[in-house]
Amino acid sequence: MKQLNELFDLKARPSHHLMVYCGLIFFVANFLGLIASVIVVASWSLYANRFLGVTQGLSFVSGLGLFVGFLKWRGSIREIQRQLAERFPKYSSLILTGDELWMLLGLSASVAGLFVTLVLPFGFLLLLAGLVMLEYQLLSAMKSLEGQEQKFFSENDVQISTCLSKTYDVSYLIYSLVTLYGHSFVRMQENLEAIECYLKVRQDILGR
Repeated sequence: MKQLNELFDLKARPSHHLMVYCGLIFFVANFLGLIASVIVVASWSLYANRFLGVTQGLSFVSGLGLFVGFLKWRGSIREIQRQLAERFPKYSSLILTGDELWMLLGLSASVAGLFVTLVLPFGFLLLLAGLVMLEYQLLSAMKSLEGQEQKFFSENDVQISTCLSKTYDVSYLIYSLVTLYGHSFVRMQENLEAIECYLKVRQDILGR
């Protein structure tokens, strides 16, 4: 319950354990949802509809948890950026934006997917696409920004370590979609640790 409260507390960062649990449930729910959706479309039996209803509920709850978690991580990153911009005026030119169009598409697809998941067979696919796009855009934009930040801070005689050492290219997006979020789940723990590392390094800079 404490971790659940932290997830919906706008000021607190989401729990790693809760995010991982949501990721696991979302992956399993997607796999079962695919099977249930095929059965429902093929037969429309009562038991198949009940099975689909269970998978829809699991996808909705776990997907909502992931959605809120990613939004909170994004909010934490933007807040640390704001503080850095106040400390280093020229830092504002490095604001984490990435391709905002894809970020907005991910947000829109995720919100729409949360509703579609509850009413349509295969509806979870829209939620899956939205969350994967949101996650991919956040991580790829952070990695791109990190390289620029290292150059910027080195010019200010501040050395920062690399936190996002993995690659976040289109293949990451494709693998996560094809595996029904399985690839993202496998990488989730290291992704969360990379985000925490990223924020801690910049908080240390502010504390100097």
